[in-house]
Amino acid sequence: MLISIFFFVILQTTHGFVSFGHLFRPWTDTTNPNRTNLFCPSDCDKEVFIHRVKRCCRCQMKTVWELERKDVEFLNVEYRRRRGTSFIVSIEHFMNYKYQILIHTYGFLSEIPGNVCDFAQKLVKLDLSQNAITFLENTSCLKNLDTLVLAQNKITQVKNETFSGLSMLRVLDLSNNVIKVLEPNTMSDTSLFLHSANFRQNQMQTIDITNFVLEKPFCKIDYSDNKMTDFTNEVSFQIDPNKIYGDGGYVDLADNEFQTWLNFTELGFYDLNLFGKVLKYSFDFRGANWICDCKMQPFLEKVKPFLPTLWRDFFNITCKEPPELSGVSIAEMAMKNKLDNFICNISVSSGCPLGCHCYEQPSERRTVVNCTGVGLTTMPSKLPAFSNIELLMKNNLIQELGDLEYLTQLKKIEMNNNPLQRISSGLANRIKFNVDISLNCTNLEKIPNTFKLLDQHQVKLGICNITCDCSSKWVKEWISAKYDNSNLNKLYCKASGGNIPIISFNFDALDCAVDQFLIYVAIGLASFLILLSVGTLVLYHYRYEVVLILKNPTIGRENAVSLHYDIYIVVNENNNEALLWAKTVLTHKLKRLGYNTYFPCRDTILGDFKEELIVQMLSKSRDIIVLLTSEFKSGEEDLNTLYANLELRHAWNNFKTNSNERNLIVINFDQLRAGDFDVSPLKAFLRLKMTLDFADKSHRLMEDLLARIGPPSRVNKRPLYKQTHRDHTQFIELYFW
Repeated sequence: MLISIFFFVILQTTHGFVSFGHLFRPWTDTTNPNRTNLFCPSDCDKEVFIHRVKRCCRCQMKTVWELERKDVEFLNVEYRRRRGTSFIVSIEHFMNYKYQILIHTYGFLSEIPGNVCDFAQKLVKLDLSQNAITFLENTSCLKNLDTLVLAQNKITQVKNETFSGLSMLRVLDLSNNVIKVLEPNTMSDTSLFLHSANFRQNQMQTIDITNFVLEKPFCKIDYSDNKMTDFTNEVSFQIDPNKIYGDGGYVDLADNEFQTWLNFTELGFYDLNLFGKVLKYSFDFRGANWICDCKMQPFLEKVKPFLPTLWRDFFNITCKEPPELSGVSIAEMAMKNKLDNFICNISVSSGCPLGCHCYEQPSERRTVVNCTGVGLTTMPSKLPAFSNIELLMKNNLIQELGDLEYLTQLKKIEMNNNPLQRISSGLANRIKFNVDISLNCTNLEKIPNTFKLLDQHQVKLGICNITCDCSSKWVKEWISAKYDNSNLNKLYCKASGGNIPIISFNFDALDCAVDQFLIYVAIGLASFLILLSVGTLVLYHYRYEVVLILKNPTIGRENAVSLHYDIYIVVNENNNEALLWAKTVLTHKLKRLGYNTYFPCRDTILGDFKEELIVQMLSKSRDIIVLLTSEFKSGEEDLNTLYANLELRHAWNNFKTNSNERNLIVINFDQLRAGDFDVSPLKAFLRLKMTLDFADKSHRLMEDLLARIGPPSRVNKRPLYKQTHRDHTQFIELYFW
């Protein structure tokens, strides 16, 4: 009883667990169930909600050696050199303590003691603050370490594998060092279960999102009082909508040098709605030099409904710029629906016309180009590369509104108080249907008829005195549809007796029916001419295909005539394989079948004038066989190619003019396709699949060829077999002989 009153905490062993009176109870971190030496304050059980009980326990827990130190050995350090190298000494090692703690502060250690791994089994706390340690080494072996304090040293860098594997590490303090680099994924290592981490007062200029958006719950990560200006995402982190992040941890980023608000898309929040995944976080951004502009508005728009219920003092960050918002609470502006103040000014180099004020305003979903009263005599040549632009051009000296490319970017245009005299007819074709247009047409004689394409409820013309003729009749019909809003459009027709409201003007007296009939005739004639032109172009493009469909070279000619030669064979002599096949196979077989063939490379006499000879021999030949090879599409200018193309051209002309008696057969020797050729007879043959396939696997090439060339001429010698026009069995037998 005396111990209970004096010590306040009783060490009890009941039903297999240890407790400390009524002040603490055993607690297991469900995210790291291997920990069995943690105790939660009993006051945490007073919380109403379970998640608050867990958070209270996690952030206020005590370890067994903090509550009962009789089983703890305090280690010592012995220096080996004056440069700060050392080793750990256990004076009471014979006592066999369960836990060991090393606290050595205000020393001149330059590194962690070299034999620290010899104590890894029992070492639970290592405090070497206020020394001169520059590198974090020899820590990966400390698998049971709970607390690591290295504050006020000279550490410059923390690598992402430094704490990997330290699953028992709960408290980390690296504050008041000179850390400039904290590598990505250092804090989000899957083996870590940190509850608090302190990087306060270091030299970091950026912070990676993987070091403060964590999947595992934590209490606090302190990055305050650094030199941070930006957030990074070096490993392309993407928020996972199916995971829980951090369970409401506190991230202190106060007193840094941030100016530009976070770009959540670059940080892995591809949809701002996903920011709700970290809405339970507490981010402290106070003390930064925030520029309150359009980049901040989308975020504030999303979190605005939650600010009243989630309000914390550290949400009360203020603007530094622009000057008119300096010192104003950002959260307060959001809650009072003053998000219109968050704009981004657009410079001349980004397309803002000289002398104008341009800004992006996300709260209104618009970009404003305000050129009011700046003395412009012409419309700007270009605008910023944004959509939904509101172009304010009031009180200038502009006389013409032309067909400008940027009109497609507009959602509103104001041209009031300009001496407009001309409006391009192409304006309405380029501008969007529902664009809000305001202009005064006092000096206009005509309103372009393309305006009828626009929403008449969005067009405000003011007072107009126009010349009314048959071409203006549409204006009355168009304006009548919005007569309920006629105070915005007061249109008058000029007349000898004075101006007459266009609504009252009698257009029937102008006898516009004749003009209307002529318009219909003109439209019909124009349509006919367009269709005729299109049809002519199509026919011209497919002229060779039309000839082949009408002449059909796939069937033999019934009215075959007797000429000097039955067959003329066209081969580009640059292709040795085709030349060899024609010379040793094709001509040989045709000769045995009784055909009289003319083969230029065999029958041409050296010294003959070849161009004239080609024309002469083709006129004496009934059918022409063309071996189609890749040389026909090569475009080369050598003699063999020129002669082959000349033969093909004359062969086509002979076939086209006398196809009842003559035929043109194309054998696709090189397996070419229609796309290999420009518009030509060969392309037409291939496109209509009227060629013979040299690589035909069914071995029907010679049979199909015979069906197209018809029987030998009667004036030639008798064939070696009795041929009928449709039976080619004997031919096939000869072919495979």
